[in-house]
Amino acid sequence: MKSGVISVVLLSISLACVSVRADETASLLLSEAAVDGNDLLSDSALAPISHVAEQEACCESTDGGCLGDECVGATDCGYECSESLFSREYLTGDLFGARSGLAEHGVLADIQLTQFYQGVASGGRRRTFLYGGKADYMFTFQGEQLGLNKGFSAILHAESRFGSDINGAAGALSFPNSNMFYPLPGQHETAITGLMFMQALSENFALTAGKYNLLDLWNMIYPNTGRGINGFMNLSMIAPTPIIRTTNLSINGAGAMGLHEGQIQSALMVYDTTNSSTTAGLDDLFDQGAVVLGYGRIFTEWRGLPGSHALLGNWSSRTYTSVDPTSWTVIPGQGVVAAGQQTGSWTISYILDQVVWADCCNDKRDVRLMSQWMIADGDPNPYRWSGNIALQANGLFACREQDSLGIGYFYNELSSDFKSLLNGVVPIRNTQGVELYYNMAWTPWFHVTADLQVLEDANAADDTSVLPGLRANLRF
Repeated sequence: MKSGVISVVLLSISLACVSVRADETASLLLSEAAVDGNDLLSDSALAPISHVAEQEACCESTDGGCLGDECVGATDCGYECSESLFSREYLTGDLFGARSGLAEHGVLADIQLTQFYQGVASGGRRRTFLYGGKADYMFTFQGEQLGLNKGFSAILHAESRFGSDINGAAGALSFPNSNMFYPLPGQHETAITGLMFMQALSENFALTAGKYNLLDLWNMIYPNTGRGINGFMNLSMIAPTPIIRTTNLSINGAGAMGLHEGQIQSALMVYDTTNSSTTAGLDDLFDQGAVVLGYGRIFTEWRGLPGSHALLGNWSSRTYTSVDPTSWTVIPGQGVVAAGQQTGSWTISYILDQVVWADCCNDKRDVRLMSQWMIADGDPNPYRWSGNIALQANGLFACREQDSLGIGYFYNELSSDFKSLLNGVVPIRNTQGVELYYNMAWTPWFHVTADLQVLEDANAADDTSVLPGLRANLRF
């Protein structure tokens, strides 16, 4: 295991000369306004934890307003704002201009190493603590700067997985570590899990095709969900859980997107029902059916704060049973003969995303409410409905603007058909859980997260599990 970890770290460092932030990569794909990487990536623009433009990092405020309409400078928080190893945005800085030079030519990248130490302290399937990790290599290519079409972009995401994860030990359908499902659960390998192409036809409309990494795609729409490497770790807190029946880890497909100020506002997509996270997936494309997905979002304001309401629905033409495994997990009851196969499976979801507090002097500091609700067919989908609600705070403490914390609750209702099928073999119950995390930025390029989850998995014979964990994310 140690040699595997060392090799991944060395590989990450060797590629680090072209790394940039993941959230910048997503915004650059969607907005022509962010194409100029010169200013974004130069060392002079990189900021320490407490510093933003014109040193407006701290703000004494009451009821969302600035006291006396005055913002306190970063130096008044007790921080120095000069560039140093511990204040730069990336561990390797600009590497003598190599990073910003490549960005000028349309090549951007995000190289990160995320390590997990997580365990079942009580309850669950078995008590154990396990160590594992992921290296993520995400490259963005901007067409116009590379001599290709204006408005063309491509994102390539490769992942290396090493060590072990706690997903199996925590119990059936509990999903405590979503990021460690990639490239495939329990397998140590490197694979391209996403290769997405986009051609913007205008500021408000784009065409897309390629291989979609589901967590990446969801993170592009809702960046606060974090892909499991920041923010919540449990899949049920990141995305509506019933979608795992129709949508695999990585899927090939194509579609059209409507954009609003660089954000995805609507989408109509068609994608394969087969998982392609470790394969090209083109030889048997649509052999077992297709999934049609529609998404629409309305942007709103509440007390002057931004928010949105969205509907998402999909339908699969594939033939399933409710105990068929998915690329995300093994469904309880393998070996049980289902009453019959069902052709077609659907889900409909509502997503609320609302900022409930924001610092008037620093837009990096806010508190956000998010809630996701999804209903499903119940057969062949093992879920009937699911819901979650979460509060996430960024920069809750005025002088720690890159720290974040979150608390959330989820509930997944398993279908009556699924329960009746398995209750004679495995006692089945609905799943639910609470997750609490605090993500501390030791430096802008090194974050450590303390995470606690309390879960009830699908096996009613398992006691409620308590899962403490640590996550360390290093950006090169």
